[in-house]
Amino acid sequence: MDTTPEKFYSDLMDELNAKADEAEAASAAELISTQARQRGDEGYALFFEGEALCLKGDMEQGNVLQKAATDLLPDVVFVLANHAVVLSRLGRVKPALAQLERALNIDPDDLLSISQKSICLCKLYRDEEALAWFDRALQIAPGDAHALRNKGVALSRLGRSAEAMRCFEEVLRLDPDDRHALSEKKILEDEQILRKTPFGWLILWVRKKVTPALMRMLRG
Repeated sequence: MDTTPEKFYSDLMDELNAKADEAEAASAAELISTQARQRGDEGYALFFEGEALCLKGDMEQGNVLQKAATDLLPDVVFVLANHAVVLSRLGRVKPALAQLERALNIDPDDLLSISQKSICLCKLYRDEEALAWFDRALQIAPGDAHALRNKGVALSRLGRSAEAMRCFEEVLRLDPDDRHALSEKKILEDEQILRKTPFGWLILWVRKKVTPALMRMLRG
């Protein structure tokens, strides 16, 4: 059976994401865009053209093109989810979250949409809600380092230090050189030392309770 355009272009996007060199990925995205336009697939042409711009650092113009792509391809999950990533990186977290909800209404098990929703919730300091989505991501992809690290950060912000430490240690068991996990583990260890100082409890109370509450109000 012939593959659908969505599956065809989704597989090409996976190949782009696997490229370590951003310049190489940008060139590949431009080529895919050109070929898509030649086939008459304008929505996908716009999406990959926007992706190429994002990879080159022009996030704003990349966002414009990918928004146009979502208008032409309103039911294509990988287009919606990847555009949400761009919105989130531009600081437009609420629109990104709304876009991810659209994607999840189409495919409730889409891993990228689930992972990005959890990250967006964390950016809005809605850490309790984010935990459930990190767990969903880990059910689909057990041992996913990105989800484990970010779950650990959410747990740490909620004051659940022991659980957070277990997340970071699991990431480091899988990859002892994971610099993000090493950094977060060091922050957590420093907080444990701070807690034993005379005013450490107060500093941590402000950091874990007051600051998140204020941020939720500001970003709510």
